[in-house]
Amino acid sequence: MANKDFQTLFSESLGQSDLSVKQQAVLRASLELFSEKGFDRTNTRDIADRANVSEGTVYKQFKTKEGILSAILDPFIHQVIPKAIAEFLEDMSKTATPTIEDFLLVAVQNRMKFALANRLQLRIFLQEATRDPSLLNDLGAEAVKILDSPIVDFLRNYQREGQLIDWPLPRIVQYMLGTVLTYILPKVLNGGDLDVNKASHETVEFVLNGLKPRK
Repeated sequence: MANKDFQTLFSESLGQSDLSVKQQAVLRASLELFSEKGFDRTNTRDIADRANVSEGTVYKQFKTKEGILSAILDPFIHQVIPKAIAEFLEDMSKTATPTIEDFLLVAVQNRMKFALANRLQLRIFLQEATRDPSLLNDLGAEAVKILDSPIVDFLRNYQREGQLIDWPLPRIVQYMLGTVLTYILPKVLNGGDLDVNKASHETVEFVLNGLKPRK
């Protein structure tokens, strides 16, 4: 499953916006630099040079560096992340997974690899979310859309077959996501390697122990 990375999805979202060419260039350059150097270590001169515009243009369009960050986060929450989720859900809906274990292993490995490949962009969002918790609420509202996807039909089928505990599906999805995040978040925030094969198998084992139907 080859999903587009955040940088590509962000560039696509800008191309569909009403922003000018220069505004788009500033935001693309800013995301690249915030990812590479961090928000605090990036200055407007860096952004202007990368975007091939004057520093005055940067200030005129976005006023402050915080204004640039805000202009990045809004499409990230409402366009980029939803598109990434939609691509993942579409891929999963086409994947033959006869057992809940197969389903979870494919899904967990996919999301772990995606998160690691996009960890620099995710770090920007997570660091800002510590200062503005409302961002997490906005993201949560987008994540709920998983419950309107074909994946829900898979989960219901596993429940009918007796492979999955008969809990409300939002509770099951929350349990799965929470377990995956315990592996992913430290690597996104602090760096370091992750053995995705080992971590995904451990995650699936733990999740299945909690979601097995009670006899």
